[in-house]
Amino acid sequence: MMRYTKWMLAFLAILALVTTSCAKLQARDNLNKGVRAFREAHYENAVTYFKEAARLDPDYTDAQVYLGTAYLQQFIPNANSEENQRNAEMAIQTFQDVLKRQPENVSAIAGLAYMYQNTNRLQEAREYYMKNAQLSPGDPVPFYAVGSVDWIIVYNKNNPPPEEEQMKLVDEGLNFLDKALALNKDYEDAMSYKNLLYREKARLSKDEEDKKQLIAQADDWFNKALETRKKLQEQKKSPGGITLDNKK
Repeated sequence: MMRYTKWMLAFLAILALVTTSCAKLQARDNLNKGVRAFREAHYENAVTYFKEAARLDPDYTDAQVYLGTAYLQQFIPNANSEENQRNAEMAIQTFQDVLKRQPENVSAIAGLAYMYQNTNRLQEAREYYMKNAQLSPGDPVPFYAVGSVDWIIVYNKNNPPPEEEQMKLVDEGLNFLDKALALNKDYEDAMSYKNLLYREKARLSKDEEDKKQLIAQADDWFNKALETRKKLQEQKKSPGGITLDNKK
């Protein structure tokens, strides 16, 4: 009887392992189908596949990240429909669930930052962009994003922060934009926001001479952004590669 019991326990353990392995394989199959649907812009179908992958393998973090991204992709900023609100809520909730398991998951952090910015939760967006920058020190985008969100907060005419806080945000934004430009010297958008932040700094200054200098710096960055845009557009037009002279 003891031998039979041990045999049954071993059999059940193997059966559980096989069942788990089958579930994991099915989860990966659903993930692959979801990725294909996502690439073809069939986002609702992608959501269905990613949800099934996560159900089959609750520890499959990639499925949760893809699911949040599929909800994000369907979200339209400033649209007020119930469906759009639901997509926003589901994207945020899904990314938050990922971070409960993996607090440093960069994709979930970036996704949350984007959703918070585009649902007007700017302080939370700023916080998550800063986390993104900390975890991705070689990526200029989150550094730029902190600078741009700082400007949005400062430029708020309906509910502006106190002037002291505005000054801190302006200086912080300029610092983060400098880091973005150190990583990508042709980052046109970062240049544009340096222009905007210098204009806010001039507005906040009490010294007239200082205002003039800050406006001059803003103008310089405005011109640099235009020059960079022109340069990048010309590079897109050029065929690239090696051109051989035609010999006659």
